[in-house]
Amino acid sequence: MAESDLLAALAKKAEGYRDRVPVFHIAQPSAAESVHQAQALASLVWNEFTECGLRPDNVGSFQSRIVLPNSGRVDVFHPSGAIAASMRNPVSRKPIAVDERRADRKALTGVTERIAATIAKGQIGPDDQLRFESLWQKKGQGTTLKGEKSPVALFEVLGAFRRYLHGLPVLGRASIHVGLGGGSQVTQWGIDWRRVRPEPFAQAAVISPEEGAKRMLDDLFWRRPERPFTLEDFEVKGFTLGYLSLSRRRQQFVMQPAWVAVLAPRSRMGMGHVVAVPAAPRAFEPIDRPAKMPVAAGR
Repeated sequence: MAESDLLAALAKKAEGYRDRVPVFHIAQPSAAESVHQAQALASLVWNEFTECGLRPDNVGSFQSRIVLPNSGRVDVFHPSGAIAASMRNPVSRKPIAVDERRADRKALTGVTERIAATIAKGQIGPDDQLRFESLWQKKGQGTTLKGEKSPVALFEVLGAFRRYLHGLPVLGRASIHVGLGGGSQVTQWGIDWRRVRPEPFAQAAVISPEEGAKRMLDDLFWRRPERPFTLEDFEVKGFTLGYLSLSRRRQQFVMQPAWVAVLAPRSRMGMGHVVAVPAAPRAFEPIDRPAKMPVAAGR
């Protein structure tokens, strides 16, 4: 097989293509605003706490943490405003169902949807939507010394939700996630939602899926220059046009279009990749390699 086969497979898998996409400035919250939001959300999700009783401590220069009982914590990432929280009370440590076949996943999904909507309520703008994406499950099974196996127990579920801005997914970490343990108690939750200015400052032309695939393969070869890759190395799981939210530890000023590829290794010893490249002819802000990617003048 040739590299062109992988390029063709990427282009064929492309989703969401449109010829122009609005570009937005991101409204960067202050550290105090992010901490206040974390306190307010924590008191809504875990109503045994009050906002005024949740006191943060600084963890380095770019992060604050609110310590909770039961080894819990709420982490606030100042560069992005993202929040990640976890806590397990005695009830939530028990299995959701001792036999996972008896678990009501529809009801569990409904609980995560209601909590996610509460978390997102103060964030959703006029061009935003929140959509359910997946329900991850943590299971376990016991085995006796004689090899007798117990039923598979369901210990935790994690609902992942994706933000859509102007009809396009905001790719990166889950925009909102909600975890449930025993008794449908919340075990973890988080939000990664960079709020944008109401009006776009530009309309970006979008490169074709074929050109996006070429950029993606160039980026992959830059990272792994040992040889060109083909369909014998990777299966294309997705190639999507969307907006990109960078690492929660990284400040970001522009919400711009990107092509994002998900490549799964065909070999058990291989390594998969998620590769993002700017989808505009010239990037409005560097995604990863500022020395390699042309950047549009001004923002």
